[in-house]
Amino acid sequence: MFKKKRKTTLRGIRPLAAPGTGWRGYQHRIRLHDEKRQARRRIPYYFLALLFLAACIEGGFYVLEKRLSSHTDMPVSLYPPDVDPVDIDGLRALLEPSVLHNPTGSEIEFVSGEHKYQLYTGIDPDLQEAVTDSFDTRHANRIGIVAMHPGTGQVLAMASHDTDDPDRNACFAADLPAASIYKIVTAAAAMEKTEIGYDSTIPFNGGKFTLYRNQLTNQTHQYTNYTTLKTAFAESINPVFGKLGKNELGKSLLEEYGHAYLFGRSFGFDVAVQKSVLEISDTPYHWAEIASGFNRETTVSPLHAAMIAASIANDGDMMRPWVVRAAARDNQTVYRYRPEVISGTVRPETAKTMQKLMEATIREGTARNQFTRMGSDPVLSKLKMGGKTGSINNNQRRIRYDWFTGYAKDPGGSGEIAISVIVAHKEYIGKRAATYFQEAVKHYFEGRIGSNGQES
Repeated sequence: MFKKKRKTTLRGIRPLAAPGTGWRGYQHRIRLHDEKRQARRRIPYYFLALLFLAACIEGGFYVLEKRLSSHTDMPVSLYPPDVDPVDIDGLRALLEPSVLHNPTGSEIEFVSGEHKYQLYTGIDPDLQEAVTDSFDTRHANRIGIVAMHPGTGQVLAMASHDTDDPDRNACFAADLPAASIYKIVTAAAAMEKTEIGYDSTIPFNGGKFTLYRNQLTNQTHQYTNYTTLKTAFAESINPVFGKLGKNELGKSLLEEYGHAYLFGRSFGFDVAVQKSVLEISDTPYHWAEIASGFNRETTVSPLHAAMIAASIANDGDMMRPWVVRAAARDNQTVYRYRPEVISGTVRPETAKTMQKLMEATIREGTARNQFTRMGSDPVLSKLKMGGKTGSINNNQRRIRYDWFTGYAKDPGGSGEIAISVIVAHKEYIGKRAATYFQEAVKHYFEGRIGSNGQES
């Protein structure tokens, strides 16, 4: 008899069951079924996640839209222009500067060629009217006031008076000496490029408001005065800033920071604006004159001066200034504004120190007499304010140029504003630039203070 042969396999290895049969196939089918069921259960969660992502994107656009429209009632669409869109150069080609001379409302109409245009502006009509009505022209040859929002570049008001040329917009004219406004540039450069800081002790000889060559040496003696950068800025001490320009910064750094603050450069405004002038020779004494503002060759417009103060309030970022929010041709939109940082003037920490310097100017410096009643004012006392004064005579000494540029913020979150003022006084000193600043700030924040962080 023959014995049946055993079916042999390798030890420890069993034959695999067919995929669709046996215990393994059964388990495989269970897993597939379970995975399909879990996937079906997750579909609502995927849908909710997509909704959440869409809401986040929409919310981001909403925040941007609110930022752009926070100071006027006109809503801003984020969709492309309707017809034949133009950029800022195209807008400037359409607009004559006279269109924006003392605007009285948030909407302006004008005709160009065969078309009728509508401008929707960022002007705050109430603030514009208040600023214009505050003008005291009896003793002023020229007055220019520009108010803007630091974080967006939105021009809220710009009011002009010019006795010699009523058609000239004093807000755009860059033919007046910048005077001590340039000390802002010098102080920023010194803090970033030298060892000098807010509390650094600096010696100087002679008077505070003169600038003789013998005041620019580093020699000290028993009559030498000692001060800090804070006090030198607040009291506008010329020899201190003259020494910084001549001995510490030199021509290249004065030019570098002047250009960062857009002196000698265009800044893409809605209409043509004169460039502010900065020309520095190779003479060291001229560096001292430039750094201290003790010259009549460095010039600035009120619009540009407001931008400088705004950049400090905005932690160093200078926004492109704008008035036109949107433009339409025959009721079809052709232009819409978009926010743009045009210069990172200084580091944020430098800008914050500059804020402290400008606040000291108001508390204890050259502007203290104009701000003596600030503490008892129900509006101004609640604000954080900083500024810089500047004053110089014209060549014939018949006109006294009086500058104030600064900012105001509500720590409670109701808003912020930057304002520059130039007053060209005639034979008598009339209403001061710092007074105009205070009045405009107070008017702007009345009704906003105490609104729980929401602008009215």
